Amino acid sequence: MFENSPVYDPQRIRAVEATGLLHRPPVAGLERLTRLAARLLDTPVILVSLVTGERQVFVSQLGLSQPWADAGETPLTHSFCQHVVDTDAPLVVTDAREDDVLAGNGAVADIGVVSYAGMPIRLDSGTYGSFCAIDGHPREWTQQELDILEDLAAAVASEIALEQAAREAREASATFGAILTATNDAYLSVDADGVVLEWNPGAERLFGFEREIAVGSRLAGLIVPSGSQDAYADALFPGYDDGKGSPTLRERTELPAIDRHGRTFPVEVSAQVTRTGLRPVCHAFVHDISARRAGEEEMRRQAELIDAAPAAIVVRDQDGTIRSWNRGAEEMYGWPAQAVIGRNIHRLLNTGFPKGLPEIETELMATGRWQGELRHRRADGAVVVALSQHVVRSTADGTGHEVIETNTDITERRQAEERLGASERQFRVQFHQATIGQTIIGLDGRFIRVNDAFARMLGYGADEMIGMVNSSFTHPDDRSRAARQLAGLYSGDYDSYEHTKKLVHRDGHAVDAQVGVRLVRQADGQPLHLIGFVQDISDQLVIQRERDEALATLARRNHQLVETNSELEDANQLKLDLMGMLSHDIGTPLSTILGYGEILGDAAPSADVPGTAAKIVRAAQRIDQLRLNVLAMCSRDTSKLQAHREVVSLRGALQEVVESADQTVAVSCPEHVQVLVNPQHLQQIITNFLTNAVKYGGGATAVAVTTEAGFATIGVHDDGPGVPADVREHLFERFTRAADAGAGGTAGHGLGLHIVASLAEANGGAVGQHDNQPTGSVFTLRLEMAR
Repeated sequence: MFENSPVYDPQRIRAVEATGLLHRPPVAGLERLTRLAARLLDTPVILVSLVTGERQVFVSQLGLSQPWADAGETPLTHSFCQHVVDTDAPLVVTDAREDDVLAGNGAVADIGVVSYAGMPIRLDSGTYGSFCAIDGHPREWTQQELDILEDLAAAVASEIALEQAAREAREASATFGAILTATNDAYLSVDADGVVLEWNPGAERLFGFEREIAVGSRLAGLIVPSGSQDAYADALFPGYDDGKGSPTLRERTELPAIDRHGRTFPVEVSAQVTRTGLRPVCHAFVHDISARRAGEEEMRRQAELIDAAPAAIVVRDQDGTIRSWNRGAEEMYGWPAQAVIGRNIHRLLNTGFPKGLPEIETELMATGRWQGELRHRRADGAVVVALSQHVVRSTADGTGHEVIETNTDITERRQAEERLGASERQFRVQFHQATIGQTIIGLDGRFIRVNDAFARMLGYGADEMIGMVNSSFTHPDDRSRAARQLAGLYSGDYDSYEHTKKLVHRDGHAVDAQVGVRLVRQADGQPLHLIGFVQDISDQLVIQRERDEALATLARRNHQLVETNSELEDANQLKLDLMGMLSHDIGTPLSTILGYGEILGDAAPSADVPGTAAKIVRAAQRIDQLRLNVLAMCSRDTSKLQAHREVVSLRGALQEVVESADQTVAVSCPEHVQVLVNPQHLQQIITNFLTNAVKYGGGATAVAVTTEAGFATIGVHDDGPGVPADVREHLFERFTRAADAGAGGTAGHGLGLHIVASLAEANGGAVGQHDNQPTGSVFTLRLEMAR
């Protein structure tokens, strides 16, 4: 039922779990709202239910019975609240035991939930659950009670949002504290008076003052050198006038600093000002840039020496940080030195290594040098291939190592080599993987190259054919023509030619082929070699011959079809003539026989005449029934069987049919039942059932009508031997009849039940048969009731 329901939405379930309420003690605010709802609604059970994909958890509850109260949850099989989540709408139930959807819910039998009113608990991520009131007795909920419950549900949602926000704030605070503790940079915060409010371990390491000493002290007395107070004030609290300015995020600022031991060194300060209450507070990260300053100075010194070199010379740290970038590097890569100093060369240039960087670094540190080709990306996005030489040397202060890269641009040379290689590879792939045969033939007529498709065509291997004479594979009948065309190619009459010819397979049979030949010349016009393209068209010729044969066969079949259609038209006309004869030529005299037979039976004085007349009438009626069945069958086969339905009072119509059939059968039908049916078709169907009951079942015992779901079912009962098992499956098919006519009956022609099935279908109904109890059969007609 809830397969695609929001109940199982993963995003909603994650949001419910993120509230943190599923696995923690009750929240005081929710408990107060629960008690308030119980007092205002005078309800024994109040629940704050959060619904997951497999259960509902009561984060606040009042009045719930055991063991559910201690468990604090139920599976969804015992949850009304899941319906609130599914529809995102209130669910109000007076008596769940009478509700089609909820009557089978486990909460009814196991928990005693009878009356229920639940309102959605909505937050940003959807409906989390339901705030519901439950009673163990049927209850009509007033609109005022529902309004109270809805307002309290909104308050519950607000309380959950507040609890979640508070929890997230605590977690964020703890995370931020952990980050400040773990970071290598110094972090400090000061107020507008310059008093230190926070001082992390990084600040302790950088400046030498422990947190207990720093916090509460003035920053100027800790790390600000003499004469730099104004610079610090401007860096930490820009735009503030006695604390009345607005918070600002400053760019990084370089300032001088002094540590506990009196060492003055440069630092980089990143500061942001926030407001706590009415006073601003500055949060600053401070980073020692002494090493960077020293490195930059050394790089500038070296850059002066190598700036004039024609090659790109780059001095970098082992981690790839660029310290020097000469003019040759600017010209080669398009980046000015001031834009790249301090950046990682591999990320800047998107360096492509011939093997992994760790392997290159290992070789470099082991031998002191490395040489190879690298791929770099210029500032304009172009790719540069560089012949690169790396040399390791000690840094100026002797505390580490740096790498000098000398890069020479060999892009054009490599591109030319790659174009040549790519062209050769492309040719080899195209040549050998082509699906048609390809050859390269020398001026001596011998194969220089042969692809696999051509070799397979003639039953050879490609390598096997190298050096063989091309003309030896041409069928003798085509060799003279091939020689003439080749002469025209050499003489310059044309550059290429195509023709069909026969080739000789390895096993001797001929292969039909479409051949194209082109002469390749050198720059001076001298012939170089021949290129041939060969396609096996043997299958195409076979298909063409088969197509011609198929077209001829199709023409013959079309002629036969015309003759058959003509015969069918004659047969159809014969059937129409037969229907006319049955309808008029036989129907008219048969009506006369029936009429005079009935008159004779009524008027004859002799005691024997009425019986004889009755036999004549019954025989004529059987003939007339057969005539009607044949007409109906023919009309059905010609798609002419139609029913003009009318509103028919069923009880009276059935009594008339029974009386017309000259049978005494009880008719059981509710008053005022009316059906949509053609009256003549109804009479024909029921008469057929009554007649079959006489033939095979010793006569009908009852005609009973039942109604259900807008349909009326008429059943004709008998106490006969029933329908044989081998006949039941085909009972209403054409020409189906029992092998035995039954006691005192006569064998039928096998059309009656097939006709009544067609008549029922035309009237929008259906016929059927089932066993009677204890013996016999019931033949049924199902019709639509008139509304």
